[in-house]
Amino acid sequence: MTTFNIILAQTLAGTVIEIIVLLLVAGMIGYFTSYFYYRSIYRKKIHKLDSELKDLQIKNDDLLDQIIKLEKELEKKEKKEKKEK
Repeated sequence: MTTFNIILAQTLAGTVIEIIVLLLVAGMIGYFTSYFYYRSIYRKKIHKLDSELKDLQIKNDDLLDQIIKLEKELEKKEKKEKKEK
């Protein structure tokens, strides 16, 4: 096995292959490191945005309920006006 390593080290193709493999490994290490780092950072932001979304959905539901109530009141008042005429 060591003769194979020596031959690869002495040839140009062997050094090119070694450099490519080392660059791929370094790239994979960098990718996974940044993935886990930013995942922890953005997880906090995602949690905050989810809580804001839930609050806004509750407000939206309340406003829709108010709209329905006001539309019913408007219909009642229009019926009263028609009866009075």
